[in-house]
Amino acid sequence: MRNKIDIGRQGNFVLAVLMIHFVFFGYISNIYEKSIGNRVLFLYQVLFNPASILSLIILVLIVFYMSFREQFFEYGIKNSIWLIAVITIESWIWYIFINSFQRDFFQLTGEMFALYFGSIESYITILTLLGINLVSAILGAFAKQKYKEFVARIKTIEL
Repeated sequence: MRNKIDIGRQGNFVLAVLMIHFVFFGYISNIYEKSIGNRVLFLYQVLFNPASILSLIILVLIVFYMSFREQFFEYGIKNSIWLIAVITIESWIWYIFINSFQRDFFQLTGEMFALYFGSIESYITILTLLGINLVSAILGAFAKQKYKEFVARIKTIEL
């Protein structure tokens, strides 16, 4: 028997990816414009900067909302871990485009990968994103559980 992939269940993840792209990175691009430089690769510098602390709140809310909407809390936690890879790749894309506008041509070199994987800051970024996403997903799952208990209690009161 063949396993079927339920594409409809992936809607929460796709919504979170779109919100990461348009809301999270959109906010960062509006705050920093072209002056962000290498900080777009090392997002912990952006997330904990007092000038852009709202980006941290936006990221927490996106992951919380995605986890809250999931039917099972395991899916929300798994998707929050997958979002780390999406955020990292998205930051690479933003870095490439920012540097291509500064150089007036598009160039994909190994310089970015050497810069990213050759410094300790990238691993701090990954661990920071892991912590933020896991805590937000667990809080979303906990809130969903409490919401289900609240709805069940209201239904028993109405009966």
